[in-house]
Amino acid sequence: MANLLSHVDFQKLSDYIYRKTGIFLEVEKHYDKLAKYIDARSNTINVDSFRKYFYLLRFEDKNGDEFQSLINAVTVNETYFYREKEQFEVLVNRLLPELHERRPKHVPLRILSAPSSTGEEPYSIILHILEEGRIVEERDIEVVGIDIDSIVIEKAKAGKYSERSIHAIPKPVLNKWFKSRTLGYDLVDDLIGTVDFKVANIFDRAQMRHLGKFDIIFSRNMLIYFDDSSRKEVAMTFYDMLNPEGYVLLGHAEYMSRITSVFKAKKIDSTLIYQK
Repeated sequence: MANLLSHVDFQKLSDYIYRKTGIFLEVEKHYDKLAKYIDARSNTINVDSFRKYFYLLRFEDKNGDEFQSLINAVTVNETYFYREKEQFEVLVNRLLPELHERRPKHVPLRILSAPSSTGEEPYSIILHILEEGRIVEERDIEVVGIDIDSIVIEKAKAGKYSERSIHAIPKPVLNKWFKSRTLGYDLVDDLIGTVDFKVANIFDRAQMRHLGKFDIIFSRNMLIYFDDSSRKEVAMTFYDMLNPEGYVLLGHAEYMSRITSVFKAKKIDSTLIYQK
């Protein structure tokens, strides 16, 4: 039986997703996944052609639930705790002490994790801050995690993780902040709620403005899914969201200098960071 999604229709749908999210889908990598999703979804919502599905998506999806379901199906959320841990060490040993001295003491330091996926990155930030201990005793630190995928945000809020997710956490930290269960680990109750998780689209400027200003933005391995135009748009969004002299940390395969010159690149030990 043929798929409802033809290769011509794939281009229409991928163009629509790109305009809404900046995510660039390649036919070689994403056609099969999208075709299977639409075939399965068409049975659920009782449509029998791509034309009807696409019409529903564009004109009848008033609250955005259908588009959200589609995005949940195409986004990739592979991560684990303490991934690229050198960046977390730079955060607590260099960046936060510097910002702590520079910012007024009554103002919270704010950190954004975008995308946050199922929570491993923002909770790794929290764990490093708590283990360092000193600064968090002297001032408030707020951590916000955003992702376009509503399903992973709900998982992040639940704080339940697999063996693979926690494999890089040092044993003393794991034993202190996690509870072992039959098929994985749960965050201890004291950690639940320490990250403010939100569903947000990085290309929705109103949503981004509503999040407020930040001192540090972690955005690792997201820009690789965008084309040059979308990368620049995200970079400028981050620039606008940062407080003066705030920092952006990207993934090891991402380089802000290839996107825009508005940030000042700095190297601390082996970690490259970008300052407003």
